[in-house]
Amino acid sequence: MSADRGDIGRTLGRPGVEDENGRERVEVWRISLGDEDDPEHCPASLEGLLEDLLDEDEKARAERGLVPGMRRRFVIAHAATRIVVGARLGRPPAALRFARGRWGKPVVEGAGLHFSLSHSGDIALLALASRPVGVDVELARPNLDTERLARRFFGDEERESVARDGIGAFTRLWTRKEACVKAVGGRLTEGMAIPVAHTARQATVYSRSGPFAGPWRVADLLLPEGYAGSVALLGDGPFYVSPRMWYPMSPTETEGMRQRPGVK
Repeated sequence: MSADRGDIGRTLGRPGVEDENGRERVEVWRISLGDEDDPEHCPASLEGLLEDLLDEDEKARAERGLVPGMRRRFVIAHAATRIVVGARLGRPPAALRFARGRWGKPVVEGAGLHFSLSHSGDIALLALASRPVGVDVELARPNLDTERLARRFFGDEERESVARDGIGAFTRLWTRKEACVKAVGGRLTEGMAIPVAHTARQATVYSRSGPFAGPWRVADLLLPEGYAGSVALLGDGPFYVSPRMWYPMSPTETEGMRQRPGVK
């Protein structure tokens, strides 16, 4: 499998390391959840091994998936999270014990590493940082009545953006709000008032009302067509995104490839 060796931390650096401009590194791992038609898909022969990494609560949640493929996607996304986080902490993936906040955000207590997981369609994103972080990915749904939803949940500037640019603008704004809320471990309904209609790829935002004031630093992510994604850190310090690709590694892969597990 991928990213299950300690050398991943040495080959890629670690979240929180600053560049020459004083910006914090945030790793964002893209995890493919596609089926056999996707060249990055997880072979069925590895799915059982991935499920063995999950704890009983995660396995029970996986079984609740009613939509075809949902259980498989859940298992891959959460096992990949354990593999990457475990490698960062120098712990076996199956040995990680998560505590959960009021609204379910997982943390590894006393680890000093913050992470956030999101999945939609055939993509999952995992963000790692040295301060509270939230990540969100959304597959745009063409049949969604975006203008009605924008009128209900968005501010004036955001509604204008959706009216002008349609589903792409709506999905981008939605992921920015959700990433901010996930950084503080809240519920999405508590963060709809966060104004995120900026045009910069990265900006500092504050909430004018609601239970969370911020500030957050939020950035858009480059993803395949049809998807929107954002990552947000609590606090106004700038950061840069270090994109990574997680993929399952077959036991038949060469030893040379194993020197860079989980990276593409």
